[in-house]
Amino acid sequence: MDSLAQRLLSRGLESFVAKRYDEAVDQFRRAAGLAPGSDTAINAHDYMARSYLAKRQPERAIQAYEQAIRINPQRTDTLISLAKLYITLENPEKSVELYEKVVTLDPGAANRYSLGQAYLESGRLRDAEAQFQRVRELEPGKPNGEYGLGLSYARQGRTEDAVGAFERALAIQPDFNIARVELGYALTDLGDRDQAQDMVRELQSKAKDLANTLSQYIYEKTPAAMVGVDASSTFPRSRGAGTLVSSLSAYLSDPGAQQTFSMKFLFSKPMDVASVQNALNWSITRSQDTGKGDGYNFGFALPSTEVALARYPVSVSYDATYRIATVFFRVQQTEGGDGTLDPSHIQFSFAGKDATGLAMDPAADEYTRFSGFA
Repeated sequence: MDSLAQRLLSRGLESFVAKRYDEAVDQFRRAAGLAPGSDTAINAHDYMARSYLAKRQPERAIQAYEQAIRINPQRTDTLISLAKLYITLENPEKSVELYEKVVTLDPGAANRYSLGQAYLESGRLRDAEAQFQRVRELEPGKPNGEYGLGLSYARQGRTEDAVGAFERALAIQPDFNIARVELGYALTDLGDRDQAQDMVRELQSKAKDLANTLSQYIYEKTPAAMVGVDASSTFPRSRGAGTLVSSLSAYLSDPGAQQTFSMKFLFSKPMDVASVQNALNWSITRSQDTGKGDGYNFGFALPSTEVALARYPVSVSYDATYRIATVFFRVQQTEGGDGTLDPSHIQFSFAGKDATGLAMDPAADEYTRFSGFA
């Protein structure tokens, strides 16, 4: 019977290689039935599981692996195959159970590394860290332990520790490209985007896809900035202190008259439309900067004729195609018709978010014509 089972197993393997999976499953099932409890049966169930996976039937693959495990619960290769399948199916808890059994049977570095990865996927970060520390102790000349520690530190929010671990992994194996990507992620999360870009450049000639992935991550994590003023803005922002309001527009010649102006700001990234168009996320104020010449009216006392602008715009529109926000606001002439203003020191600030929900770059979320973006 065993020799017949072996022949059926061989035929099943031929069908499997030829991608005739239904035929292969039938031959593996018959082989297992003829030699129950044997290594032949275990191998038949193993390849039956692989056939089901090729047919996109993971539940049946699980059943086949479980049958093999019932025959011999000590076969680590079968336990590992099922553990990997559970990870693929996003069931890390089941994977952890299996890898824990594997490590009990064979506590080598490779199995401990896999258990650490399963712990990571299940959110057991401290347990993952402990396994990766053992991997580092067992194989100090290999990068896997440090790499795993970097992953666990990053998930715990210990970003500086993660950077150190990834750097040590790369010191052991400089061409460990995925570790370089993870180092780039960690550096980005620390706000060190220049060094993260160095990782992109290192990867460009070695693994372009990984370089592109990291570059996209850096872009997504880089806060949005106000980077330009469109020339079609109607507010005469270059005028200095003491500018007569009546000179801004003929409509402002009459006492108490109002005129709506616009400022158009270009953003470095796509922005959240609702956030940009919410007038309460903007403010229009007199510059309070203390640098040389930066303050409103150059820091001198204001004349009684100085007009004040409303803190918030009348409205804001956003052109998502060109990433331009148009801020509409009013200037009102004094009742005496002699109002003055310092357009170059009017500060426009934005405190909203980009399309991914990131807050603005605090170094580029406000503008005056005199000082530029800050």
